[in-house]
Amino acid sequence: MSKRKLTKQQQKRVNEKRIDSPNEKASPSEEKNLLGAPEQGLVITNFGKRILVESTEGKLIKCAVRQHLGKPVAGDIVTWQTDIEDNTGVVTSVAPRKQELSRPGFRGQTRMVAANIDLLVIVAPITPGIHPDMIDRYLVVAHQLQLPTILVINKTDLIQSDEQWELIAEALIPYDELDIEIYPTSSESQDGLDDLREALTAKNSVFVGPSGAGKSSLIKALIPDIEIKINTLSESTGLGKHTTTNSILYHLPQTDDTQNAGNIIDSPGVRLFSPAPCDLHELEQAYPDFEPFLGQCKFSNCTHQSEPQCAIRDAVEKGEIHYSRYHSFERLLEEFSNTDKVH
Repeated sequence: MSKRKLTKQQQKRVNEKRIDSPNEKASPSEEKNLLGAPEQGLVITNFGKRILVESTEGKLIKCAVRQHLGKPVAGDIVTWQTDIEDNTGVVTSVAPRKQELSRPGFRGQTRMVAANIDLLVIVAPITPGIHPDMIDRYLVVAHQLQLPTILVINKTDLIQSDEQWELIAEALIPYDELDIEIYPTSSESQDGLDDLREALTAKNSVFVGPSGAGKSSLIKALIPDIEIKINTLSESTGLGKHTTTNSILYHLPQTDDTQNAGNIIDSPGVRLFSPAPCDLHELEQAYPDFEPFLGQCKFSNCTHQSEPQCAIRDAVEKGEIHYSRYHSFERLLEEFSNTDKVH
């Protein structure tokens, strides 16, 4: 699209106005004259006070955001206009989000991670270790957002014995019983990448997991020209080579069989992720393996902690509910109780 340039007379009037009133903002009509036609774009990442938007033609544009819009995140669909003066852009609106993932930030604030998600990909690494509590926390989030989920067991090249495989398989039994698809992968050996790539096709997927899970390395293995993309992002943002401090969206490579290969949003690793606080009933519903036993406790307001004749605790003792699942439920219940959300 050709860029509309100001006439010399228009530019002279603008410059004169700036000299006469350097701190005075342009009026809406003058600002409109300085902006190009509205276009739709996809947010790739945010950095500082700006965001990086991909135009429908595939061009990356650094954009400021109108203050009342908040901070768009990777996956957002926005309307933007070219700032004719410096060839950057201004985001003027954000389309309603289909789904949004957030996490606790500093000082109790909520920090947005990604928008318009189709699939939550939980990445659990062999090293530092697979922690069921971490997996369960993300499964609660998936329930809250009504998102399909897959579980990726990453860094399988580090498994050194059949005994280690058996221990890992035992830890994954609860998720296999919940019919969650499990993908063992390795970015080093390339094992499992074809199956994972197929699962991601035509979806907007967000990779989540702890620091050290190898999410970025896995994405690099899935996208052959990733270094070119990272260099382009680095040049566009001026922030140097990519370290995942903010979520970044990458396109999976197109193939002859797919018109929409899909996107991956790489999210920052966190030490301990917490779902949005919810009441007891919603938390129970986020554990589908509890469902056969709900309503069978002696007390209708049973919290499954210390009350007598609790059907959930009885099921744990009988091995009908895995202890690791009950333990993660207990921890979340305690956390939410401290926020006055459980009742």
